[in-house]
Amino acid sequence: MKSPFLALIKKDLKGYFDQPTGYILIVVFVAMLSWSFFQSALLTGEASLRPLFTVDFAIDKPSLPWLLALFIPAATMRLLSEEQRDGTLETLLTQPIRGWIVLLAKFTSGLLFVSIAIVATIGIPLSLTSAGDLDWGASISQYIGSIFLAGSLVSIGLFTSSLTRNQIVSFILGLTVSMALMIMGLEIVAITLPSTAANLLQLLSPITHFNNIGRGIIDFRDILYFLSLISTFLCGTFLIMRSRTLSHKTPQYRNLQLGVAGFIVLSILIGWFGTSIKGRLDLTEDKIFTLSPATEEIVSQLDDLLTIDIYMSKDPPVQVSPVSRDINDFLDDVEASSDGMVKVVRQFPEDDEKALKKATNAGIPPIQFNLRSQGELQIKTGYMGLALTYLDKREVIPFIQSVDGFEYRLASLVNKMLDDRSQKKIVAFLSGHQEMEISGELQSFASVLNQQYQVKTLAAEEGIPIDLESVDVLMIISPKSRIGETHRESIKDYISHGGKAFIAIEPVLVDFNQLAGISNRDSSADFILSEFGISVESDLVFDLQSNETLAFGTGGAGNVYLPYPYWVKAKVVESKIGGEVSNVVMPWASTVGILDLPDSQYTVSPLISTTEFGFIDMNLRNLRPNSPTFSEATGDNFVLSDLGVALEHSNGSRMVITGDADWISETATRFNSNVLLGLNIIDWLAQEDNLASVRSKVVSERNLVFSSDSHRNIVQYSNIGGVPLAFVILGLARFMQRRSKGFRNRWAVGATPKSEGSDQNEVSD
Repeated sequence: MKSPFLALIKKDLKGYFDQPTGYILIVVFVAMLSWSFFQSALLTGEASLRPLFTVDFAIDKPSLPWLLALFIPAATMRLLSEEQRDGTLETLLTQPIRGWIVLLAKFTSGLLFVSIAIVATIGIPLSLTSAGDLDWGASISQYIGSIFLAGSLVSIGLFTSSLTRNQIVSFILGLTVSMALMIMGLEIVAITLPSTAANLLQLLSPITHFNNIGRGIIDFRDILYFLSLISTFLCGTFLIMRSRTLSHKTPQYRNLQLGVAGFIVLSILIGWFGTSIKGRLDLTEDKIFTLSPATEEIVSQLDDLLTIDIYMSKDPPVQVSPVSRDINDFLDDVEASSDGMVKVVRQFPEDDEKALKKATNAGIPPIQFNLRSQGELQIKTGYMGLALTYLDKREVIPFIQSVDGFEYRLASLVNKMLDDRSQKKIVAFLSGHQEMEISGELQSFASVLNQQYQVKTLAAEEGIPIDLESVDVLMIISPKSRIGETHRESIKDYISHGGKAFIAIEPVLVDFNQLAGISNRDSSADFILSEFGISVESDLVFDLQSNETLAFGTGGAGNVYLPYPYWVKAKVVESKIGGEVSNVVMPWASTVGILDLPDSQYTVSPLISTTEFGFIDMNLRNLRPNSPTFSEATGDNFVLSDLGVALEHSNGSRMVITGDADWISETATRFNSNVLLGLNIIDWLAQEDNLASVRSKVVSERNLVFSSDSHRNIVQYSNIGGVPLAFVILGLARFMQRRSKGFRNRWAVGATPKSEGSDQNEVSD
C-alpha cells in the first residue's frame, strides 16, 4: 500500500513539472543568479561564493537570499490556493489522511522543488575549482543555510496560500511577508529605529541568521531559529486548513486554537529568544572562526589568573549589536580552554556606576553612533571594549569594531603580558640611502606594525658603522643610492651573528608620468648577490591571467578600470612564513634568482612566485595597460618566476629578500593580504611564529586564475546559459513524453489531461 505522504509529494511535484511554470521559474532563477554572481566574482577575482550568498541588498546584483524571497512565493502560491479554488482541499481533508500529513507533504514538495533550483547552481562552485582554490567547507555551510532559509520562506508561502483561493493574491501576500521579514534585518533599516526595537527586528529577521551560516558557521541557535520560524507558520497554516472542515463553535476547534497558539508561542520563545544555547560547527577549511592552537598555546603559558573585563551595553547600538554575539562566544571559548586560568567578567557601564568608573579608569570611552528615530537624527553612546589584567600588567582594546582580526589582537596582548621584557621587540628601518621612510611611503604599514613592535628609524651616516646591537629586525626597503662599504660591513656582521633582516630591492623604478621603467643602478642588488647568492634581476614581470584591476585616467573623461598585468597577483608558496595568506599583489616586481653557491651555509626557500602564466619583460619601455608587450607574450615564453625568497642560517639568522618594495608601501597596502603577509614576515623574522598563524585566520582571499579567455568564458556561460538550457531541454523532453502517452497539452493555461484523474486516487490508495 502506497504511503499517502509520498503519494501527495509525488502529486505536487508532478504539478510543478507537468507544466511550463516550474521550468520557467528554475530557468529564470538560475540564469539571474549565475549572471549576478559572475558580475561580482570576475570583478573581484576571488574564488569564493560570497557574492552568491551575500545578504547585502542590491537591485542590480541580486543574490540568492533576495531571489529566494521573490522566487519562493511564486513557487508556493498554488500549493493550497489551487486546491481551495478547485474544491479538492476539503475532499482531501475528509479522506482517511491526517491533516498534518497533508500539510507536511505540501511543505516537503515545495521545499524539494526550491531545493532543486538551489542545487542547480552547484555548477558554479564545481566550475570555479578549475580556476581557484575554493573553500568547500564554507560552501557547504552556505548551501545548508540556503536550504534552511528556503524552508522558512516555503512555510510562509504555504501560509499565505492557505489564506485565499486566488494564486495572485497568495503570491502578493507571500512576497510582502517574506520581504518584510528580510528587509527588517538590514542595518539601513535598523539604524532608523531605537536600539531595542532595532535589535529585536534583527533577531527576528532570517537575514541575520542566514548571514552567520553564510560565513561558514553552523550555529545551533540559527538552526533553532529557522526550525521555529518554519513550525510557527506551519502551525498557522494547519489551523486555517482545519478551520475549513471544523465548526468554529465546537470545543474541538477551540482546543485546536489553544494548542496551535501554545505551540507557536513555544516556538517563538525557543527559537527567537534562545540566545543562551551554545554550540556551533566551524566548517571553514582553515577553521577561521575556531580558537586556533596557537592561541590555546599562548593561554596555556599563563601561571596566574588572567581577567578579561568586557565593557558592553545591555542595549547596544545596532552598529555593534551583531559583533557582540561573536565576541561573547569567542571569549567563552577562551575561558573554557584555559583550565580556569582565564576569567571573563562582563561589565555594563551605562547601568552600573561602579562599572562606569572602572571603564573610565581603564581608558575605555563610550562610542557615539548616529541613529535616526521618527525622522530625527539622534546620538547614542555604546560600549564595546575590553581590558586584560595579568599580575601587575594591563592591556586595553578601547573599541572592538569587528570580530575579524580580534583573535590576533587578543593573543598578541596576552603574549605581550607574558613576555618578561619591559619593551617590545625593535623593528628598525634603515635610512640614509634614499630608502622608503616610515613617515612617507611606509606610514600605513609602520602604523600597523607598531601595534606589536617598537618601530623606529635607524639613520646611517656615511663612513660611520651602523649601531645594530639592540635591533631585532632590520628593514632595508628600496635603497636608491649606494650602500657604502662601512655600512655593508655593519649589515654583514649583524646577520652573521644571528641577525634578522627584511630586504626589498628595486632594480627597476617606474616613471609614473611616462609609465616606463628606469634602471636603478644603486639598488644594492650587487651586495645581495655577492654576500647571499640572491640575484635580483633588472627586469619586470607581468601576468596576463593573475593580475589586479586598476583605474586609469582617460584625459578628462573620468577613469576607466582595466586589468593591469604589471600588478601581479603572486602566490605565497611558503606557508610557514605566510601562514594562510595565499597571495599578494606585487606592483612592478623584479625576478629573484637563487644561485647555488658551493660554500653557502644558508637554506634558501622560495617565498613569493608568479603563476605559471607569468612573463618577464626586459624591455621596460612601455608599462601601460595596453602595452604591445602583452600581445607578444605567447605560451612559448610562459615562466614561473620567484619574486621573493627566505633564507635561514644555522647560527639563527633569518632574511627575507623581495624584488619589489611597493607591495608594502602606500601604493598597495589597501590590499589586506599585502599587509598581513608583511606582518607575518616580521613575525617570522622576530621568531613570533605563533602570532602569524593566529593573524592569518582572518584571510579568506582566494584568487581566480583562468588559463585563458576561453576558459573564463566556458566557466561563466556554461552556468549562465548552459544549466538553464538543460532545464529547457528537460522540459521539452517531458512535454514530448507526456504527449506520446496521449495526454492533452497541459502546457496551455487551464488545460487538463485526458486521464489525470488518477492523481487524486493515488492519495487514497
